[in-house]
Amino acid sequence: MTIPQHFMKNGYWVEGAGKVFHHHYNNAFHDDASFHRFFKLREDPYPETHLNGITNWVGGRGNGPTSKPFDWGSWPEDEKLTPDFQTVDYAIQFLQEEHSRPFFFAAGIFRPHSPWFAPADFFGSYPLDDLVMPEIMDGDLDDLPSGGIQMLRDGKPFLYETIVANGQLGEAIQAYQACATFADSQIGRLLYALENSLYRENTIIVLWSDHGFHLGEKDHIEKFALWEKTNHIPLVVVAPGVARPGSRCDRPIDLTALYPTLLELCGLPADGQCDGQSVVPLLRDPAAKWDRPALMTYMRGNHAVRSDRWRYIRYADGSEELYDHDADPHEWVNLARDGRFEDVMKEHRRWLPNTEADRVADLKKPRKRK
Repeated sequence: MTIPQHFMKNGYWVEGAGKVFHHHYNNAFHDDASFHRFFKLREDPYPETHLNGITNWVGGRGNGPTSKPFDWGSWPEDEKLTPDFQTVDYAIQFLQEEHSRPFFFAAGIFRPHSPWFAPADFFGSYPLDDLVMPEIMDGDLDDLPSGGIQMLRDGKPFLYETIVANGQLGEAIQAYQACATFADSQIGRLLYALENSLYRENTIIVLWSDHGFHLGEKDHIEKFALWEKTNHIPLVVVAPGVARPGSRCDRPIDLTALYPTLLELCGLPADGQCDGQSVVPLLRDPAAKWDRPALMTYMRGNHAVRSDRWRYIRYADGSEELYDHDADPHEWVNLARDGRFEDVMKEHRRWLPNTEADRVADLKKPRKRK
């Protein structure tokens, strides 16, 4: 049962728009059974030729032609043509209607997913001459174990190699930042509509991302890894009468917390099958006691555990990484082979899962888009 289906079962009207699910069921990253009504993600409009001028891969896929989404630049001129603008327009229209039932609305903003297109105005905040670039250390890969090296090899290294070989790392990062600002703008439109709606006083808002993103750290672009950059996401909760406006909590939590947290905030029965734990105590008091680390998984057998100070990673082949975020926030020094930290690793190992589910069948199907 999905989160929207659980709310349906408890009398909520459930509606949505954009990219909410990632699996390919019912096309367009969608699941019909989870919504009463849904506005599917619209297709990106593409220019006739690649804006970045990069036509072929370097170091992968047989040096064949690059894919359409591997592109960035100022496009389109009118933001109303973008899928995200249309998603938010649909959500705004929903908020302008009168609803007699409690509702659950999911709005999936696609950017800053590739292609990194945004209207020209959003590039103005990031001139290339003043661009803030990632901090990268030479030789950062030298202390990676076999599992980390294999994950990098499997994680589309040709993306980074192609960008660097074409001398466009700065342009790619500029476009990514412009897309993030464009996404912020669309979220702002939605929040403004909520603020001016009938539901401003009794609506819970949760804003999060599905994953973080490398922009050259560890010679890597995109996700497909278990390091901090891939897994650190924004998570903002507005819960009237519960969370204190402007408060900040630095405890690491993972997204298994969303389901039980929403159930508690909405006064719905808890689900005993949840692995996660509600973070309502942290919403009430960000300094409240919390003794659970955040868990992350990428592909079968590869897991990371993030506590207040440490990130511990164990790969399917048994190799390990350990990073001290108090002293090494960029994760440049792998301490796993230093015997002084064996007790730290032992403490983190105990949170690793003992069993793992099989891969969901529909993720294996080719995607069909209408």
